[in-house]
Amino acid sequence: MQFSSLTDRIAGTSVDSWEVHYKAAARLNAGEDIYLLSVGQESYEYTDQRIVDTAIKSIKAGRHHYTPVEGELELRRRIAKRHQQKTGQLVDEDNCVVFLGAQNGIFAATQCLLEVGDEVIIPEPYYTTYPATFTCTGATLKSIPCRAEDYFQVNVEGVLAAISNKTRAIVLNTPNNPTGALYDKDRIAAIVQVCVEKNIWLICDDVYAELVDPEDFYSPASMPGADQVVVTVSSLSKSHRMTGWRLGWAIAPKQLATHFYNLNMCMSYGLVGFVQDAAMTALDYSEEITPKIRENINFRRNVLAEALAKIPSINVIPSQAGMFVMLDIRGLNISGQDFCRGLLDQYDVGLIPCDGFGPSGAGLVRASACDEPQRLQQACDRIKQYVESLN
Repeated sequence: MQFSSLTDRIAGTSVDSWEVHYKAAARLNAGEDIYLLSVGQESYEYTDQRIVDTAIKSIKAGRHHYTPVEGELELRRRIAKRHQQKTGQLVDEDNCVVFLGAQNGIFAATQCLLEVGDEVIIPEPYYTTYPATFTCTGATLKSIPCRAEDYFQVNVEGVLAAISNKTRAIVLNTPNNPTGALYDKDRIAAIVQVCVEKNIWLICDDVYAELVDPEDFYSPASMPGADQVVVTVSSLSKSHRMTGWRLGWAIAPKQLATHFYNLNMCMSYGLVGFVQDAAMTALDYSEEITPKIRENINFRRNVLAEALAKIPSINVIPSQAGMFVMLDIRGLNISGQDFCRGLLDQYDVGLIPCDGFGPSGAGLVRASACDEPQRLQQACDRIKQYVESLN
């Protein structure tokens, strides 16, 4: 039987990067003591009980039927209000469409903005799903390497040089996954300006934005001209410990939001009501919940980075924000994939190789700071033993 060419575009190195994580997760679920540092999720924490209670109450009240395709009106109002408070961008509920997670929101943006013959520019290292997500439309991905010595700040010169008459969109993810780079205001402003001047869409993945102190985060949506070109995608996954609830959104110009509605009509037909009710409770308590999560993540990331920095033969690349620490293992003469496989098989620690985060991810490994501090220290001790065995 024959398959579409899409099946080739959604496969490849980026998918293979998850091999070690899935193996580690399977062993953990089977009852083994695995140090799972391969995914951006606080494995030892739970969603706030008030959010859970709202969902349970909502289910019992019968909120498990069809809902508005674009998301509940009140939820979209609250999302728009929070976005405006954070960025200063003047938006309302008609700019907002709710999706099954931020990943689904990014996918919707690609479907409504890109097609065969278009080019999309993405700084790398980038999140592993980006190649499949952006090229499944038939568009061509042009990746722009960012330098470790520049703390992986977005390479504005490289972005500008890559723009052609085929460029339809640029993608920014700040704080970046996997590098933890927090893009500075001047670089963001320069990219927004060129997008406005050349009518290029700017798709912003802001999933980790709430993990940054508000005074340190610069949103592309806050820049002059953003109303015309910026699509901001976010969710409650990291900011409220709701990874499995699968609730995200996109803030976009109203005409694009209409297209999102039409796509949702034939893609998901709306989200379940009890999850949206839980999301409203999450937003109501954001100022109480999110700062605590931010503090915990920042503390654990520092613990992890300091412990890893003591291991000879590998280099820790400083991370400014987010859930991850990047390791440079190129001095060990082993691929990231083989390093992570061996570490899991011999020492029960799951990291993720960055081979699938773009060509510049080769020789880099991502470690998640999402376990308890004591276990992070223990995992680092095992990584040290493994590195010593390689030497």
